[in-house]
Amino acid sequence: MKKFRFSTIHFVMIGVILFGLLALIQGLYPTSTITYLSIFLALFLLVLLFIFQKHSYEVSEVEQIEYLNAQADNGLMRLLAHMPVGVIKIRLDDNQVEWFNPYAELLFVKEDGEFDQRKLREIIDAGLDEDRTYVTVADKRYAVYVDFEQGIFYFFDASTEYYATSNLIGSRPAIGIISIDNYDELEDIYSDSQISQINSFLAQFVSDFANENGIYYRRGTMDRFYFFTDYAVLEKLIEDKFSVINRFRDEAKQLELALTLSMGIAYGANNHQQIGQIALQNLNMAEVRGGDQVVVKENDESKQPLFFGGGSASSVKRTRTRTRAMMTAVSDKLKTVDAVFVVGHRNLDMDALGSAVGMQYFAQNIMNNAYTVYDDQDMGADIQRAVEKLAQENCSNLVTVEEAKKQVTAQSLLIMVDHSKIGLTLSKEFYELFSQVVVVDHHRRDADFPDNAVLTYIESGASSASELVTELIQFQNDKHHKLNRLQSSLLMAGIMLDTKNFTARVTSRTFDVASYLRNRGSDSSEIQQIAATDFNEYRQINELILRGQKLTNHIVLVCGAQETVYDNVVPSKAADTILEMAGIEAVFVITKNVNDYIAISARSRSKVNVQRIMEEMGGGGHFNLAAAQIHDQSLEQVQEKLHQVIQEELKEE
Repeated sequence: MKKFRFSTIHFVMIGVILFGLLALIQGLYPTSTITYLSIFLALFLLVLLFIFQKHSYEVSEVEQIEYLNAQADNGLMRLLAHMPVGVIKIRLDDNQVEWFNPYAELLFVKEDGEFDQRKLREIIDAGLDEDRTYVTVADKRYAVYVDFEQGIFYFFDASTEYYATSNLIGSRPAIGIISIDNYDELEDIYSDSQISQINSFLAQFVSDFANENGIYYRRGTMDRFYFFTDYAVLEKLIEDKFSVINRFRDEAKQLELALTLSMGIAYGANNHQQIGQIALQNLNMAEVRGGDQVVVKENDESKQPLFFGGGSASSVKRTRTRTRAMMTAVSDKLKTVDAVFVVGHRNLDMDALGSAVGMQYFAQNIMNNAYTVYDDQDMGADIQRAVEKLAQENCSNLVTVEEAKKQVTAQSLLIMVDHSKIGLTLSKEFYELFSQVVVVDHHRRDADFPDNAVLTYIESGASSASELVTELIQFQNDKHHKLNRLQSSLLMAGIMLDTKNFTARVTSRTFDVASYLRNRGSDSSEIQQIAATDFNEYRQINELILRGQKLTNHIVLVCGAQETVYDNVVPSKAADTILEMAGIEAVFVITKNVNDYIAISARSRSKVNVQRIMEEMGGGGHFNLAAAQIHDQSLEQVQEKLHQVIQEELKEE
């Protein structure tokens, strides 16, 4: 029932009536008590009326607010029930569906007319972790907004926005460069008519590839093709993991051609010139990593490159012309600096030390302030013996990392040998003191590459960094200073280590270098004495070998004992020994290092790319010689993860 409220006219009428009654009483009883009592009662009545009216107004305001709220709720419910937005309310205590509007019902009704509670449950469970997410329902894309306080999910049809965004992303330009590895060697092997046939094969293969994917291309030189497409096509190639490089390798083998294919591809928005430059950089990276692979990177400094392929050992051959050019470029650079510091990777091995000593000698022929830097707190037994002999003969300007830090200036140059990853360098703090770096390495280039590298000499086809450095010294041909016996022996020891005494990854260039070092006084007995294995080390190697288990008929996995720690030499020698056994294609040795991290030494013959596996584990290296260092994980965790990565790699192959 609606409450009565006094209006102005009511108060006027009440006032007139009370005035008339008071006037009548005053006329009948001018000065009696009745007159005063009547006045009091009239005033009291007026006060009561005012209080009643005030209370009536207050109640009416509350009722009005409640009424408006009810109307708003009803309007909102009608709106939610009819608007093209799916709304689902769940109970906050148990996440069960409490209410949903008809539009949400349309989204989740199955063909048989039943409401798809399971689909809704999946979306709700996934959406509870984010304020906004996207889902696909009935071939449409919906943006899901979540009100956590009320437990309400809103489904907005975002199909148009989604497909427009997808089309925009897919239309971004992609520029690629195709290079035929080792094409230059054809002229030395085949006749003109045969080369013409090979050119026809290459042109036809690239043409078929372009037509299959709707790609525009043009041939730049005999061994290089340039193409232009968009990201939608590139995305399909990425999903296919660029199987075209495997197809090319197989077809080339059928024609008895030792050719592989490498690609550098870049994509992004606008700035086609910059995209093209990044594509060229990616091609260079693919080639220095050994060829037979594809490198893809977005035109964004924060993005990391993607690597595909690399299923064969390094196939890109280096030329003496390039070595001579690098010798000249490095020499010219050394003339512009005031000091040179040569460093190997952490946990020096003989190749890192030998190449560092060789590069220090190379620099010393041009300038006086050239130093070989080592870490006196982290040396294997063989490295310690070599450093002591160098110190005795005073032939390599040896300095420790701490001593070198005090001598670095703004004009100093750092030369990194036998590694190109910042994370593997001898000391990251020491590296950060330099604004310019030269890299000399035989491992495949990785993403963790120095941004301040002014010169890069990476040849993954070389047997070792010592081989590359020795060739630079050969072309330097300094007549005043010659490599002495110990320096030559250390360079030879580095080559022997990485080639397993000239049984793996050797070429004619390797033997040419070895001959040069022998003429400079390399002493096999000196090498044997420095690299000798002591009794305890030999026993640890055999203990590791006995712990080996076969993952497949051709792959062995070794995990060291939980309570035993090893230096860097023992796992490497254990891996080399196992690989020499019959029928073994790859071996992985996991140990706890003396420096409190988990180390993996990986070796292979020619069928398993251990570099790619170690990159997945956070390391890197060469196609058939790689390693990784893992912190904050146990032996069991690393073993389990490595096993998964190996299985995935085998599936891909």
